[in-house]
Amino acid sequence: MTEAIPLERVLSEPVSADQVVAIGRDGAVSRRDFEQRVSAWRALADQVQGTTLGVYFEDALEFSAALFGLWYAGKIALLAGDRLPATVEGMRDRVAALAGDFPDDTGLPRLSRPESSPQPAGSFDPLDPHHCGVIVLTSGSTGDPKTVPATLAQLGGEVAMHEWQWGHQAGDSVVVGTVSHQHIYGLLWRVLWPLVGQRPFVREICHYAEDALGWAQQLDSVTLITTPSHLGRWPHQPGERAPGHWAQVVSSTAPLSRDHSAFASDYFGTPVVEIFGSSETGGIAWRQQMLDEVWTTLEGISVSSDEQTGALLLDSPLVAGDDLFTTGDRAEVQSPRRFRLLGRLDRIAKIEGKRVSLTAMETRLEAHPCLDSARVVVLQGRRTETAVVAVPDEAGRQWLAKAGKRSVVRELRQWLSGHFEAPVLPRRWRLVDDLPRNAQGKVPQQSLLALFEPSDSVPAKVTAPPRWPDVLEQEKPEPGQARLRIRLPADLVYFRGHFEELPVLPGVVQLHWAEHYARLFFGDDLPGRNAFARLEAVKFQELIQPGREVSIELSWQAEKNRIQFRFHDGQTPFSSGRMVFDAEAS
Repeated sequence: MTEAIPLERVLSEPVSADQVVAIGRDGAVSRRDFEQRVSAWRALADQVQGTTLGVYFEDALEFSAALFGLWYAGKIALLAGDRLPATVEGMRDRVAALAGDFPDDTGLPRLSRPESSPQPAGSFDPLDPHHCGVIVLTSGSTGDPKTVPATLAQLGGEVAMHEWQWGHQAGDSVVVGTVSHQHIYGLLWRVLWPLVGQRPFVREICHYAEDALGWAQQLDSVTLITTPSHLGRWPHQPGERAPGHWAQVVSSTAPLSRDHSAFASDYFGTPVVEIFGSSETGGIAWRQQMLDEVWTTLEGISVSSDEQTGALLLDSPLVAGDDLFTTGDRAEVQSPRRFRLLGRLDRIAKIEGKRVSLTAMETRLEAHPCLDSARVVVLQGRRTETAVVAVPDEAGRQWLAKAGKRSVVRELRQWLSGHFEAPVLPRRWRLVDDLPRNAQGKVPQQSLLALFEPSDSVPAKVTAPPRWPDVLEQEKPEPGQARLRIRLPADLVYFRGHFEELPVLPGVVQLHWAEHYARLFFGDDLPGRNAFARLEAVKFQELIQPGREVSIELSWQAEKNRIQFRFHDGQTPFSSGRMVFDAEAS
């Protein structure tokens, strides 16, 4: 069994002051710089009266320095997975202050980011392994946010397991990630594991595949920390190999499909390492699916199964207490260290690699003033997604009759958006007079799912290909400005016949969508369509193919009576231009 690695080893081991800890767009950060940042954050944290601080940083390096600063000050970091208003509100009674990139209007004390100091860092004494280092907010089975604490010994124990298993393979490669360090997976793999193994990490998250590929072309060797949702949508051509040298590719948050595992293993030139675990348990097991589909537990962990429910039972040093831990997963256990997963037991679902409580989503919907009841289900198809069956009350039925389903659904999604991240928001809705119930008065799951099955009586309507993209995110940061993140369904009607061997989104459709979404966001500020005068500076630079995710940026420039639009994916431009309207005609 591996021994836990004391996390103070990150700062106590004698290494060169010039050793690189992290790199970013602004250059490298040395061990000396990192120690100074830790000391600065420790001094700030010492001034806080309470014990627990809410922590959220976009920058993984600043996050790391603040985290160690809090620990050396004897504080606990409550990790916020996002900065949504509901998340911040849920932290209000749990924290003494906030540290990081939170909004200014939270009403909570907030630590300002310390200035860089040329002064030498102070000494770093051993940390108490029993100290609670972090608390992770995660979805509980009842729908309420659940706090999951982790001691420094638990964090160090899991890092030791990963370093013992994969440290040699990773070597001195630079760690890049498409996942947030604010969640336990990213915290362990993007921050603590590279720090303990003395391998640099990239401080910015790679939001797009192109970001990770760009780093791989600049560096001698990289280790990629990612998820199935990223690997499943990784842009590539058939038979293409990723540029650069990839020492290791690690995937977690959900099992990877065999097809995506095969693609990634060939594309990156190394079998993908999948990690299975949860916030409550830490890491449990791993597999390299192209070599062996069965899961193998991490060193020092053993499993069994409940005879009645089939639930996976866990004996792990990463879980507090002496009793076996009952997970929410069913499993076929082959030996104390080998098992196959058979699915979930509880109502926590993983959508696009993000954990969501279906109960919490139902509770939020039923709090809407125009809904009597609601049920949320998970649909498995071309993608895994949430769907809603909701019963409007009398006011809701009048609203539906007047505004129409599209408008009602749009507002209900907005009602959820302050509490749930965009990828998990429902895309399919059924507004019904009553929930389907059996003779016992219960609402069978299969009856709910049946409402989303194609109807044999109206096949033409059901099978009609979509004409609009899937909207993943949308925001209006300020008047006259709007942003969307969309995904193009493979069966989009505009791909048919354009062209057979290389389907692409026609430019005229991009113009149509730009105007459509501009009118949705800016409404009555825009002139009528009969006032359209001309297009200006329109450019189509790259092809948009099926399955691609695209960002749309829109602005309404009232003084010039025009809409400006841009379709892009990070550094990849697709199209841009302006739609000008006749001021007199409007």
